[in-house]
Amino acid sequence: MSGPSTSTANRRILVVDDNQAIHQDFRKILCAPPATAALDAMEAALFGGVAAPSADAGFEVDSAHQGEEGVARVKAAMAEGRPYALAFVDIRMPPGIDGVETALRLWKEDEDLQVVLCSAYSDYSWEEMTQRLGVSQRLLILRKPFDNIEVRQLAHALTEKWALLRQSHRRMEDLTREVQEWTQELAIANDRLRKEMEDRAKLEVRLVQAQRLEALGRLTAGLAHEINNPLSVIMASVGFMRSELEEHTKGGRSLDSSELSEVCSDALIGAERILRIVNDFRLFSRLDSEPQKLVDLREVLDHALSGASYNLGKAQVVRDFQDVPPVWGSEQGLEQVFMGLLNNAGYATKGGEDPRVSVIARQREEGWVMVEVRDNGVGIAPEHLGRIFDPFFTTKPPGTGTGLGLSICYGIVSGLGGAIEVDSTPGKGSTFRVKLPRAPENAAAL
Repeated sequence: MSGPSTSTANRRILVVDDNQAIHQDFRKILCAPPATAALDAMEAALFGGVAAPSADAGFEVDSAHQGEEGVARVKAAMAEGRPYALAFVDIRMPPGIDGVETALRLWKEDEDLQVVLCSAYSDYSWEEMTQRLGVSQRLLILRKPFDNIEVRQLAHALTEKWALLRQSHRRMEDLTREVQEWTQELAIANDRLRKEMEDRAKLEVRLVQAQRLEALGRLTAGLAHEINNPLSVIMASVGFMRSELEEHTKGGRSLDSSELSEVCSDALIGAERILRIVNDFRLFSRLDSEPQKLVDLREVLDHALSGASYNLGKAQVVRDFQDVPPVWGSEQGLEQVFMGLLNNAGYATKGGEDPRVSVIARQREEGWVMVEVRDNGVGIAPEHLGRIFDPFFTTKPPGTGTGLGLSICYGIVSGLGGAIEVDSTPGKGSTFRVKLPRAPENAAAL
C-alpha cells in the first residue's frame, strides 16, 4: 500500500505533561527543521544559490499541562474537524488525573488517537496498564529520558499509522455505503420481481379462468351439437306421429302400423343417445364430489376387466399386476377410467388377427404407481393424438359413441393428482399410461 495522500496526512501532535520544560523539549525535537535542512541553508549562504526545500516540514505541536486539559483539547479538535494524530502523555501529573486515566478519556473522545505514555518511574507494571487500558494497537510506552531520534521516529511512524487507519476507516465507510446502495438496489429489484411474480400469478389465474371458460364453451357447444341431432330426430318422429293421428281422427287416413313403429324406433334411438350423454355427465359430476380413500388397484383392475369383458370379446387378456402399493383416490372413478380404456382397447382390436390386450400395474419411482393398458389394434392416427382427450371428439362412426369417454378419464385422473399419456402407431396398436400418486403412509388413519 502506498503512503497516505495529502488529504489524509495529519501532523498534529498534542503533548500532555505538567512540566513546562518537557513541552519545550518536544517542540525542539518535532518543530525544528532537521539537520540536513540547516546544512542546506548554510551551504546556500556560503556558496550562493537557493536552499533546496526540506522534505520534512516538521509537526504542529500543541500543549496541555493536565489530563483534563488534554481531554478538552482533543474534544475541541474533534469538534473543529482537525483531530490530533498523536498524543504524548506523561504518567504523573499531580494533582490531576494520571496518564493512564487520561488515555482512557482521550480514546472516548477520539478512538483513532495514537497515544505514547511517557514516564521515568515504574508507576504501573505492563500487566496493570493493560488491565486498565486493554491490549491496544494505539498505545506505546516511552521511558524518560528519551532519545530525540526515537521521539522523532515515533512521531513519524504513529502519524503515518493514524493516516493509514483513517484511510482504512474511509474505505470501510465507502464499502458500507456501497453495500447499502447495493442492498437498496437489491431490495428494489426484489420488490420489482415480487410485483412481477404477483402480476404473473394474477395473469395465470386469469388465463386459467379463460381456459376454463374456453373449455366450458367447447363443452357447451359440443353438448348442444350432440343433443341437437338426436333431439331433432325425436321431434321429427313425434311430429310425424301427431300429424298421422290427427288425420286418422278426422277420418281422412288409416294408420300404417309398420310406418309408425319405424318412426317410434327412430325416436327411441335418439332418446337413448341423449340418455347416454346425460348419464356420462352425471357420472362425471358425481365422481368429482366423491370422497377419496385408500384404493387397491389390483382389485379395481379386476372389476374393470370383468365389466369390459363383453367389449373385449375374443381378445387375449394378459394381466401383470405386481405388488403395487395402494393409491389415494376414488375407487369408482378409477374403475370407470380403466373400464373406459379397456372398452376402447376391445373396440380397437375387434376384427383383427390374434387380438391381444395387456394390463400392467407396477410401482415406478418413489411415490408413483403406473398402470398401462396396451393393445395391438388399429392404433390412432398422428393427427388425432392431440385431440383424443377433447370432449365429444371420437373416431368411431356416428351413433357409436358420445366422445366423452377419454375426456372423462382425463378429468378423473387429473383430479386425483395423476397424469394420463398415450403412445400409438397406426396398424400396430396403442398404449395408455395412467400415472397415479401413491397413498401417504398415514392414509389409513385419515
